Amino acid sequence: MGEVGELGGLRLGDLPGLANTVADLVGGAITIEDPQSRVLAYSRLEHEPDPMRRLTILGQEVPRWRVHELRESGFFRTLWNTDDVVRLPADGRYAERLVIAVRDSSEVLGSLWAAADGRPLAEGAAEALRTAARAAVPHLSHHRTWSRVAARAREEAVHALLEHRTYAEDSAYAARAAREAGLVPGRRYAVMVAEVHPSAVMGANPFTVVSAEVYGGRAARAVPGSSSLPGSPSLPASSSVPGLSSAHGPPSVPAPSPVSPVSPVPVSGSASEQRVLDVLALQATAYRPGCVTARTGRRLHVLVPAAGGETDPARGLLPAARSVSRGVVFTGVGPVAADLSGLPASREAAELVVRVLRERAAREPATGDRPGTGPWAVSAAAAYDEVVPEAALLRVLDRVGPLWETLSGPVHAMTEHDRAHGSAYGATVAAYLDAFGDTGVAARRLNVHANTLRYRLRRARELFGLDLDDPTVRLLADIGLRLARRTR
Repeated sequence: MGEVGELGGLRLGDLPGLANTVADLVGGAITIEDPQSRVLAYSRLEHEPDPMRRLTILGQEVPRWRVHELRESGFFRTLWNTDDVVRLPADGRYAERLVIAVRDSSEVLGSLWAAADGRPLAEGAAEALRTAARAAVPHLSHHRTWSRVAARAREEAVHALLEHRTYAEDSAYAARAAREAGLVPGRRYAVMVAEVHPSAVMGANPFTVVSAEVYGGRAARAVPGSSSLPGSPSLPASSSVPGLSSAHGPPSVPAPSPVSPVSPVPVSGSASEQRVLDVLALQATAYRPGCVTARTGRRLHVLVPAAGGETDPARGLLPAARSVSRGVVFTGVGPVAADLSGLPASREAAELVVRVLRERAAREPATGDRPGTGPWAVSAAAAYDEVVPEAALLRVLDRVGPLWETLSGPVHAMTEHDRAHGSAYGATVAAYLDAFGDTGVAARRLNVHANTLRYRLRRARELFGLDLDDPTVRLLADIGLRLARRTR
């Protein structure tokens, strides 16, 4: 009770006071960090700090190489997935450390780090740290609330920088937005877009989209709760981390398109999908200093700084995006923008990549033990230069789509029949065209007998007048069926 009383007497938001009080209770040096390993406060220095503590305090964040080292070892995975104290044993370079996450319900607010300060940590240090973590919640919540005001302004500035009209209407505003977003003047950036979907959605097309004007104007607003201050970096379950132990034993850690300002954007995601975006934002900010993030619905936009003549600065982030297990994530990277005015084009290219990956997944037949598993549940990532033909086709279809709706003919009749009766003539013809007329390959893709496929093709000709021996009809069928798949 005395420990709780000492901590409870602090002024709300007094993080340095909190660090000093916890240091007295634990008998060691305390650092309070946010989820991105930035230093929020540290206790007074009574002894010479070990090299890592000195580097962390002077740099106001844990050195990037150390963050990478801890991430690769699985330390952060362990920390964010346990309520208990995690022990980092002394390793000849640095003193022993006890670490605990501070969380408000499922939301991680930060962490408390206790390091041996010239003497062994107190016998009850782990229990004192657990108490301190509970008492720290209102202080870090207060800090988060005030920080999010500034973070929301930064996120809105990022959204503005990704709009074409920002540069057309007010170049001075673009410069102010860049400063607000924390971009380095003269530095080049590439835009990465990650789009999250549920991993077990059933139905004909799990990647349902709606047309929405994303960056057509200032209406694109920031999502409350900045992605630069992610709330709940919950990570996939895994085994305990070698060399790490809980205080009670090893924790089981479980080029711009002129065609349309309208981009197909997924409907707003669930809380679990937003947590996936939290993880991705956390990985992005830890990946490279200067990464800036902003959200729109189920999408996370990341501005990744390029070093020197680097042409693919986000390449190292793609494996992390593909490895997220609590959802399906499609990630695209646009080309490096020569200057700020090139950011909207990089964003458009990245969003086109996401659309390509989403449509690839939607075309794949479901496999596995139940519908919706197999290809449906696989995340994918690519850079724009890897999908140029498919991206160009999407742009062509964007232009053709409105005209197609005003026309009529055999393909229109067939797709309308499929919608009305639940038949599969369109899917059969599409598989046949994709297989270049090889009925055996097409039948295997549809998991039907070749004779069944031939019968359906014959019936499509009889019912709708669809003559696939005519090259023009084949072209129109390919266009029409691709458009039909986009609007299911």
